[in-house]
Parts: sequence; C-alpha cells; structure tokens
Amino acid sequence: MGLQSNKQGNIDYLNNYGLDAYNTAEQIAAAMEISVDKLRFLAFNGKTSTVSHYIHFKTAKKNVGQRIISAPLPDLKRAQHWILKSILQKIEIHDAAHGFCCDRSIVTNATPHVGAEVVIKFDLQDFFSRISYQRVKGLFQSFGYSPAVAAIFGLLCITAAVEERELDGKTYFVELKHRQLPQGSPASPAITNIICRNLDRRLMAIADKYGFTYTRYVDDLTFSASAENVKHISNIIKQTQSIVADEGFAINQEKTRILRNSQQQEVTGIVVNEKINISRKTLKSFRATLYQIENEGFEGKHWGNSGKLIASITGFANYVAMVNPQKGAEFQEQIKRIQKKYEIKHSSENQ
Repeated sequence: MGLQSNKQGNIDYLNNYGLDAYNTAEQIAAAMEISVDKLRFLAFNGKTSTVSHYIHFKTAKKNVGQRIISAPLPDLKRAQHWILKSILQKIEIHDAAHGFCCDRSIVTNATPHVGAEVVIKFDLQDFFSRISYQRVKGLFQSFGYSPAVAAIFGLLCITAAVEERELDGKTYFVELKHRQLPQGSPASPAITNIICRNLDRRLMAIADKYGFTYTRYVDDLTFSASAENVKHISNIIKQTQSIVADEGFAINQEKTRILRNSQQQEVTGIVVNEKINISRKTLKSFRATLYQIENEGFEGKHWGNSGKLIASITGFANYVAMVNPQKGAEFQEQIKRIQKKYEIKHSSENQ
C-alpha cells in the first residue's frame, strides 16, 4: 500500500473525541518523529518480506494449550505506543471493562460479584485473532480519520500469522492467514476495549433487565445475581450467546461455568464467595514453596510457567497483595529475606 496524501477526515468527530487531525502520511510521520520512509517500512503489508516487525513465540495457557504472542520490535513498538497515548487512551470505554484500564484491575472486576448466589462465566474464544485489519481500520475511521489515514493506523496495529521460509539464502516471512490483532502489542488491549464498547453495552442491558451484575476482563465475561434472580440464568446464557455472535465473537462453550454459592466461586482467579481472596489451596502451595526455597535453596523448585523463579514468586506475591494486602506484605517480606540470604540483587534474575 502506498502512503500518499489523503482526503480530510471528519473534523467534528475528531474534535468530539479530543483527537488531533492527521490528513497525510507526512503529518503522521512528523507527529511520531520518524521519517515517511520509516512509517512506510513499519506499515508495509506485502505478502512476503525479508523483514518481520514482530517476534512470534508461544506461551502455555493456564489450563491447556498454547497462546501465540506477537511482540513488536522496538521501532514498531514505539509507533504503537504513540497510537496508544495520542489516540486510543483518549477514547472512553464502557464501565463494565476492567482489563488493562487505568484504575481498574482483576480486583475491581471481581469485587462486584462478591456474595452472589450464582456466578456465570463465559470465555471469548480466539479473542484477539477475531479482530481483523478491516475491523481495526474501521475503528479509526469511526473516530473521524479518513479511510487512508485509518488504513495507516490499522496497518501499524495489526499483524499476521507468519511462517519463516528460506529461499536463495534469504529468510522470508510468509503470511499464513488474515491479518489480526496481535497479543503483545501495547496498543492491542485498548483496541479490544474500544471495539467491545457495544458488546459491553448490550450485555449490560440484559444484565440490568434480569437483575444481574456484568463485568468483562479482556476475554472473560462474568455475570452474577442474588437468589431471587437465579431463575433468569437460561435467559442470560441464551441472550449472551446471541449478542456475542452478533458482535463478531464466539463463546468457548467448554469454558462456560455456572457456579453456585455452595461451590468455590472464582472470578479472574479471585474467590468471591464472601469476600475477595485467593484460594486457600493456592496460598498454601505458595507458602510451602517459599518455605522450601528459604530453607533449601532454589534447586528443584518452581512456581508458574516462567523459568525465572524469583520473578515468578515476586509477581505472585504482588498479585496476592492486590487482593489481600496483609498476606501479600508477608510474602513480600519473605521474598526479601530470600533475596538477602542468597545475595540476589535483581528479581529478574533467572534462578
């Protein structure tokens, strides 16, 4: 795609969102403090290229399977971060969204469901990959940018699944399927939250209709209700499936859960039966791991999927502190003792 001068966008829309107007590739490049050639290089969308702007790798999912992460290289990451700060963070999102939002977290996502008689959980299947280039381009157009300018922003925020192939001594990165939103980009979470505004609005409407509470954390949808409204569970499930499909997403049926108060109810990993907390089983296991590390050393010990043990236990202790400050502080102090005992200066060391 050539990056040429574009027709002017909708100034009224841009002003309404508090966004600066950009009508040409030159203006975008100047705002990003890069050359037009660099902008063209980063937004290049040919079917094959001797350069990839991403590092693609796989990580284990919480339960089963693997998740593909596409991490942008520094130049593209800076451009995506500029889009995040200059455009995306100025767009208001729905109150039901709690993932990757300022002043919101897994704690604020779980808290509204504390003490409910029933909790219903849905998972959006292949969430990021269902957000296509055309959808992202359309999002930028909805802010008031011209189609050509929106295309530039869309190309900077989207990637494709690729396969490395060798030909005549050169490495080529060949696209395998349609362009999609990458997990690993600093702009992707904000894009999902903005795209999901209508989904959140519609799901909140049915929650209000039937006396339920609704929140969303990235691809996790949660509804909850008191005993008097449990009779509406089937309506919530049926209408949620219909709305999700209508909004261009799909529910992973295998992960749908209906949890009664007599069971342990977890929302984004936080127990919500009576108050927000981490499960006793998990805390007990973590406490035992720290005890073993402190008394026996690091050899043969592990926590989580990361190969960096100190980083993993520090991260989990910080997570506990978000939910239960007192327990979290105890774990954090114990980790400090471990670091001091084994003379570890940086929590990112691979131990």
